[in-house]
Amino acid sequence: MASKSRTPFVMLAGGAAIVALAAVLLSLSWNGAPAPASVRALSNDHGNIDGYRLSTLYEVADPAQVLALPEDQAPTARLTLQPAPEGGWNLDLATTNFAFASPLETRFVEGQGHAQLWVDGEYRTEFSGRTQFLPPLEIGTHELVVLMTTTDYRAYVREDRVLAERLVMRFNDPRHGKLSVPREIAVALRNGRADIEGATLRVKQGETVLIQWTADAPIVLHLEGYDIEARVGPRSPVSMLFVADVAGRFPVEQHADAGGHGRGALLYVEVLP
Repeated sequence: MASKSRTPFVMLAGGAAIVALAAVLLSLSWNGAPAPASVRALSNDHGNIDGYRLSTLYEVADPAQVLALPEDQAPTARLTLQPAPEGGWNLDLATTNFAFASPLETRFVEGQGHAQLWVDGEYRTEFSGRTQFLPPLEIGTHELVVLMTTTDYRAYVREDRVLAERLVMRFNDPRHGKLSVPREIAVALRNGRADIEGATLRVKQGETVLIQWTADAPIVLHLEGYDIEARVGPRSPVSMLFVADVAGRFPVEQHADAGGHGRGALLYVEVLP
């Protein structure tokens, strides 16, 4: 259930979304069974994993790496962010079909698991309950990923997709507008085209906007003007969150994996004064 605070909040997700993934050296040191190769790789590279890699790391057909559940049994979660009075953010993670386990628990316990927060590819903390504090972030673009694992560090899977929720956020100068309840817009990319009439999204200046992207093939997206870049693919949806504080018409372009421009606009975001 979302917080009833009147403080502006931001929702990470859409519907029954979110996450699943594994990754901790604890599973290697406390669990007698050898960890799957993907878990070892993630543990060894702990602190340097971007969200797209996290969401596509696991072999979804391998029960040693994942726990596949039907939609009505798989965990869901919704993350809201509220500015903390002392600075930073108060995070609230509301879940279904999931209970927060002790950090020391590494045996499989049905319905329980570990929820982790990653920021800009670095592991930050594990939720011990539904609330957690996040220190202030610098003005600019940041990626937040919430990961929920089984207690024995397998990824939850539903419909052949690891449940990983990713949010790329632009934190602007608060003097130019503050994050508030977002306007949510879902965009599906199919065959390199957006399913939006006229290929244009129109929003009002000052609005908080959450664009939820899905795609039928891997693609790197860049929202010009706001300088928000994210990779999306069939197994890894992503959301872009920003305050539309600058008026104008801004293209969302396809970029090459190694960076670089010039592949043309997929759609435009018009910010109207």
